[in-house]
Amino acid sequence: MSGAGEEFQTVTRKKWIARKCLSRRNRHKSESDYLNDCPDVNVDLFQARLERLCGEMSQSDYFIVTMETLQQQLDTLKRPLERIVCLGLGPFTRTYQALHQAAFIISVQQLHKINKALYYDPVFRETEKELIKRLNGTIINEDRAGKHEAHVPTLFYLPHCPYALMHNLLWCNWSSQSLPNVLLISNSFEMLTLNRTLAKSNPKDHIVRIMNHCTEAPLEDDYEQQNVFNDLSLHCFPSEKLPGTDNTIFWTRSTPLPVNEDELQTDLNIDDEMSALSIRS
Repeated sequence: MSGAGEEFQTVTRKKWIARKCLSRRNRHKSESDYLNDCPDVNVDLFQARLERLCGEMSQSDYFIVTMETLQQQLDTLKRPLERIVCLGLGPFTRTYQALHQAAFIISVQQLHKINKALYYDPVFRETEKELIKRLNGTIINEDRAGKHEAHVPTLFYLPHCPYALMHNLLWCNWSSQSLPNVLLISNSFEMLTLNRTLAKSNPKDHIVRIMNHCTEAPLEDDYEQQNVFNDLSLHCFPSEKLPGTDNTIFWTRSTPLPVNEDELQTDLNIDDEMSALSIRS
């Protein structure tokens, strides 16, 4: 960072939806208005488009390098990936960022031959749910606010989601048995905590508490489409880096955080940062 006034700006879900959905001619509309106004798609035609994009994704340098990074962590764990949980993917038939993110996680699912891939986002339309089902995914029917247990090695894919979702995911798996099963692709923990005063001042914050016991691998964003995979890292929690079970202070859970999808550190410059998309069947 070049100066004290240019602190890291946390990518929250409101920013994320705004970046994905608002064009210059639609910037007077709210995010929900824009999403609701987007025409629905023909599921058969869009499925073919998504499958083609998955084929392209699996051949991209970004995907190949990211899968190598993931495999290194699985080799350390000495167990195969058995499950995927994807939260906050976004309206992938209506925004190009979410579409490419969908192609990414579906390609991971196919590469690792995952039979149990769970998806949740309250913005999903019925057509988007149907597309996920056709591509061997399962829709989670309730909002668990990030509280998903990892009884087996699980890749959690939370692209540009609210801080509380990641905190609650850690909270739910806060044990020496469960944390090593968590492989999390999300915004960088290090960068998230830089500009979060609450986290710095709250020693019970689970993201802050795990920082020194976490292996974070930044995922270099050299993908051909911009603003799709920016600022993401793979976070893992190897057993050998975790405190012993006798450290009762560390292993005492605090409380989960309420998920506030409107949390903002700074406002976006809509004129400079919004991009348009019209996805039709």
